[in-house]
Amino acid sequence: MVWSDPAEPHHPGVFHLSVAENGEERYAFTVRKTTITKRGDLPDAFDPDRLFPQGEPLADRLGERRTLEALASGFGVRLPRHALTRGGLQTFTTRSWSRPPAPGEPYAVLRFERRRSR
Repeated sequence: MVWSDPAEPHHPGVFHLSVAENGEERYAFTVRKTTITKRGDLPDAFDPDRLFPQGEPLADRLGERRTLEALASGFGVRLPRHALTRGGLQTFTTRSWSRPPAPGEPYAVLRFERRRSR
């Protein structure tokens, strides 16, 4: 899961990445201004200290771009350029990874598989 609340003049902004497998979070990080919170064993490609170097203006969103590039390289996923440059992506609320769905709470399971062409 990736989400971003971009920095504004009176708002520091937040960027979050979390990766789960079989419903369990494997690793995650959150960047709030100059504070980085990490969970799990982050692969080098997703090291937030490298992706969001200290002193780089968050308003430029370069760390976010580097993270999306790492996702594209690591998982083979891409986002529509139009959504990145001129609009937004559809959003939806996901269920918690740390608990099963509550009675009557809707949920969906998505599976991404990398296939190699022969």
